[in-house]
Amino acid sequence: MKTLGIITEYNPFHNGHLYHLCKAREITGVDYVVAVMSGNFLQRGEPAIINKWARTKMALNAGVDLIIEIPFVFSTQDANGFAFGAIKLLDSLQIIDYLCFGCETDNLDTLYSIGNFLNIEPQKYKDLIVCNSKNGYEFPKARSQALCEYHMIFGIHGLEKISSSELNKLLKYPNNILALEYIKHLLNLKSKIKPVAIKRMGASYHQKNITGNISSATSIRNEILNNLSSSKTDLFMLNDKIKSTIPSSGFPVLEKELREGRGPITLDSYRQYILATLRRMSSEDISRIHGVTEGLENRIKKASLKSYTVEQLINSIKTRRYTRTKIQRIILHLMMNLYKEDITIFNKCGPLYARVLGFSKKGKTLLRTIKKKSSTPLISKLSNYLRQIISEENNNVRNRLIKMLDYDILATDIYVLGNKKAEDRVARLDFTHKIVIKKD
Repeated sequence: MKTLGIITEYNPFHNGHLYHLCKAREITGVDYVVAVMSGNFLQRGEPAIINKWARTKMALNAGVDLIIEIPFVFSTQDANGFAFGAIKLLDSLQIIDYLCFGCETDNLDTLYSIGNFLNIEPQKYKDLIVCNSKNGYEFPKARSQALCEYHMIFGIHGLEKISSSELNKLLKYPNNILALEYIKHLLNLKSKIKPVAIKRMGASYHQKNITGNISSATSIRNEILNNLSSSKTDLFMLNDKIKSTIPSSGFPVLEKELREGRGPITLDSYRQYILATLRRMSSEDISRIHGVTEGLENRIKKASLKSYTVEQLINSIKTRRYTRTKIQRIILHLMMNLYKEDITIFNKCGPLYARVLGFSKKGKTLLRTIKKKSSTPLISKLSNYLRQIISEENNNVRNRLIKMLDYDILATDIYVLGNKKAEDRVARLDFTHKIVIKKD
């Protein structure tokens, strides 16, 4: 029995994801596919356009066998924290043979050499990062420049045929950066999971407009938002354009969620909550939130008093050093009161449970195997699991697990406030929503 692991957001599941899934199956010849997926809030600091259960259903309909949720405290971190949480979760299942990821190159040797270098982190390389950071660059750019400078001066093992300019080009793509982080953490964990790179097809990651059957998730979300913002537009007029980018097995799910007002969700869906939260908090309170550094709390507080939209708020805070994505992540952490000290603890232990969002008939077999092989708690019924663990002896691991779960529960409770119908804003959905089961 061979099992493939995928790290994903599926926001929403589109034809590019289907291509990746089919290609991964073809290359690896696996029997099963497990996806660890972000919940209702995502790595770039945004809410998912539709909720995690609807996205789970789209993935199951397309052929994924088991979907497990990446805890909120990892799904909304930077590339390093996100990759660590996802890889640790996959590895802890003890059943994954391959990890397939999409990026702009399928040259695994090059990616592996860079990932290995990032895992080792020579001191001279770290010094170059510090130097570049002092010049006012955000960390991703400071790190990329340091990598290229180190390679030009000292050379990186395995990259003898790659010039510094070629390396710089490779590091400009977000999917390549995530691929490198995945490899780095696989190496650091000494995982037996084999990485497999699949070159992306069709649209670029940042493409803003739909141009064909394989278009970026960004362009699909933009098309949905642009058309639904007009009161004269009926959702069904979107079918031809959006339908061409979404697998036929998943489009009815997306369509139903949008028609019934459970999407599209954006940061602006929480405009008043975000501004009220920031105006209530003192600068000192803001400084305790994960991601807030170097006096940024004062800039955030000042912007919150003058802004009346989320877009205006972000534009008032961001600088060359503090990118839009970083600010969006900070906003999510402010919404959830996610403190620096909590992230420090979580990043030492990794995910402490595997929360099941959905499975197919084949996925049910996988769940039985995970229970036999893995020591990581498998959560299918949240209320039952919490009753069980609360009755156990009070210790640090138990307390960390409950706190990590609390953030997931709160994330859903806040996410549903973005729904258009009042009755869809009821809290505690993590306790009442059924696991998505695909009956073959």
